[in-house]
This record gives sequence, structure tokens and C-alpha cells, in this order.
Amino acid sequence: MVLQMQIKAEFFGGYMRFHLIFLTLLGLSLTALAACGDSVPERGTEEMAQLAERAADLRPSDPRLRDIYERSCINCHSLAASSAPLTGDAVGWAPRLAKGNTVLMENTIGGFQGMPPMGMCSDCSVQEFRALIEFLATGEN
Repeated sequence: MVLQMQIKAEFFGGYMRFHLIFLTLLGLSLTALAACGDSVPERGTEEMAQLAERAADLRPSDPRLRDIYERSCINCHSLAASSAPLTGDAVGWAPRLAKGNTVLMENTIGGFQGMPPMGMCSDCSVQEFRALIEFLATGEN
């Protein structure tokens, strides 16, 4: 009986310790994510809806880039509810472009905040990433 109580205490103590550590790490992670966002001016929902509508219609003229954009980029970069800057939104892209091409490429290849590594395009070349970033930032070919 004493052994059973000791086993239960060890199990529940470990279980509670695990959850306490998990919740602490979750809280720290959320705090860090909230603190590392790019500074973009507040914009109204109507303006964001218009930008998202425009972004949903934009496509690169190059067929290869269009294919990559449609399978890897458009789902986030044309959705106002995502934290990704919208395609062709100069204001949304300005803080990212200000960091320089090296940082943009590091974030693209390594992943950044909600964007997965390689932007979900494991077969993209550095040149394709550069061309896509330019298109995403300007909405122009």
C-alpha cells in the first residue's frame, strides 16, 4: 500500500512538473513572439481587405515563378488574417526590406515567425527566392 502511494505520488509529481515546465515555456515563447514582430503601422480592416483582394489577383508573369508562388506563397501572402506581409503591400514590406537582402534570405531559408523554412519551397533556388521576394514586395514583375 505504501509502495502504491509512493508510485502514485511520483507519477503525479512528474506529471505536474512536466505541465508546469510546459506552460512556462509556452508563456515565454508567446511573449518572445509578440515582442519580435516587425513594426507596421496600424491599418483599418477595410484597407487590409482591399490589399488582400489585390494580393489575391497578383501573379508573377514568369511561368516558373507563378507556379512556385501559387503552390508556396499565395496562401499566406494574400490573406489579411495571416501575419505575412501581403503581396504588393509596400507599407507591410518596408520594415522587412529595411533589414536588407541578407536577412530576408536568411529568414526565407531558415524560416521566420510563422513562415516555415524555405517558404514551403524545398526545390527553390536562391535566384528564385530573390525574384519571388521582389515580386511579393512590389507586386510587379
